[in-house]
Amino acid sequence: MALVLLAGCADSESSKPAPPSVTAAALKGDLTYQDVLEKGETVHNLAMTADAEHVWVGTHAGLYSSTPGGLWSLLSPELEHHDIAGWFVDPEDPRQIYAAGSEGVLFSRDGGKRWTSIGSGLPSSADIRSFAGIREGEQIRLFAFVSGEGIYQSTDGGQKWSLWQPMDQEVFSMDFDPEEERLYVAAQFSLLYNDDGEWKTETLPGAQQIYSLSIDRRTGVLAVATEQGIYEKVKGEWQLLDARSPEKLIMISAGEGDTKWVGVGESALIYKLSDNRWVKWN
Repeated sequence: MALVLLAGCADSESSKPAPPSVTAAALKGDLTYQDVLEKGETVHNLAMTADAEHVWVGTHAGLYSSTPGGLWSLLSPELEHHDIAGWFVDPEDPRQIYAAGSEGVLFSRDGGKRWTSIGSGLPSSADIRSFAGIREGEQIRLFAFVSGEGIYQSTDGGQKWSLWQPMDQEVFSMDFDPEEERLYVAAQFSLLYNDDGEWKTETLPGAQQIYSLSIDRRTGVLAVATEQGIYEKVKGEWQLLDARSPEKLIMISAGEGDTKWVGVGESALIYKLSDNRWVKWN
């Protein structure tokens, strides 16, 4: 599964082109990462902000951002009691943020200070386990996997939703590839993509378990976290990254600036890949 259970992590912790985001930079850190792990209990997802300065992690108890000096902050007190499985920041206006989890979809127009519930057409108390978005011209297209039902889609910025594709297995991670115009899904048993309404299996040479995936909108490269390491799909060909991480990474997300990828290991520690070398996020 593309999440990290954080109980007992204390020992480990001790030892798409876009305008710069203004949301995280204004936060004042008052938590250590260990505090985040203890409060959040579970890390569902992570992402680097467009300014390449901060990392966000979605947890069982809110959305948190790293801040200068190695500390962390809750993005908004309104999210503290929300399970955040995923989010999407509008690349044209970073003040517009969508967050989703066990209580449906929330939307902020002011960089995460205030939130409102949206999502007409979603099941009542929708348990969203995976969330992805993309801006297509003037339109924001969002995808939400609702456990036990399938993937819902909105083409109007999250106001109205409809069931897009049923799913008979759990989805741990997904992202939309604008170049191929297809949604990739890290599902319970395989890596899938949707082609004209039909689910097809993508085969990774040598990999048996798929944990997470992410598409780098800067390069169009798809990365998949597996038990063998991180695979990249470049110009239709799969290759295993030469750079080996200090531990198995079970979560992957596109980086920004000089950072190629960011990931979360089994211990819940965060790493970034720069200059073909994985280093711990500080």
